[in-house]
Amino acid sequence: MIRRRFVTLNEMFDKWHHSRVNSWMDRLTFPHILLVWMGIILLFGLTYHHFSTQVNHLYYNQNQQPVQELSDAIYFSFITATSTGFGDIVPLGGFKVIAILEVIFGLLLLAFVTSKLVSLKQDIILNEIYEMSFQERINRLRSALLLFRQHLSRLVSRIEEQAIQKREINELYIYLSSFEDTLNEISSLLDSEKKHYFTKEIDEINAELIVNSINSSFEKLREFIALCTQKQVEWKRDIALNLLERGIMINETIFAKLPVNLSQRRIGDLRTQNKEIINAIQREVQGR
Repeated sequence: MIRRRFVTLNEMFDKWHHSRVNSWMDRLTFPHILLVWMGIILLFGLTYHHFSTQVNHLYYNQNQQPVQELSDAIYFSFITATSTGFGDIVPLGGFKVIAILEVIFGLLLLAFVTSKLVSLKQDIILNEIYEMSFQERINRLRSALLLFRQHLSRLVSRIEEQAIQKREINELYIYLSSFEDTLNEISSLLDSEKKHYFTKEIDEINAELIVNSINSSFEKLREFIALCTQKQVEWKRDIALNLLERGIMINETIFAKLPVNLSQRRIGDLRTQNKEIINAIQREVQGR
């Protein structure tokens, strides 16, 4: 038990540390990295100049004299950080260790810049993939609503031709079940509490198209129910009524959280239209 708790705490710390590091790294821009790199060069250059002694100092390889100028110390720091190493100035004593540390810092910064460039390109590619996937999902939802209306239109035509069979009416619950699944997915798409799963919100045009498709689907359902009442076609099976009731409840949830990028006037019009259609369906079902 103790070991399990230790593993759990360790995993939690790793996740926290990973998220903090990633967040910190993501906030760094290329100008920030350049400033850090220049700061390291200046810091090491000042270190070489300020802490120079007879034992630990920089040495001109050609003149065989110690380096006295700050500009030359910064120059050596620069060629060390970039791993250029011309050899005109060499470190002696403890400055050899400092030079090694500067090379390590320079290589780490170079690796970080490379990782940042790769990550930037990956983000662009992933964003493009997500855009296509998101639009494909919206198109699929609209197609599902269209298919639902087509099924109802076929049933309406069969009833008007007086060629409808009981088997076809009994299949209504299949269409209503598919309709419920589509409404559930639309509700999930519009759920503001789950926006962390998506980096993109549905835009105004697609939001209005989907909402209009929902209204059209319920309007077609109202037409089907009214025709069944008129032609005395029995369709009220328990499973169909339950699916219809659940669909109306999900519909209310959808219209309660319409995206804010729609104008308030347009939201009001869509809600009014939907309410009128739902009320008409409920009156038809109750036989009033």
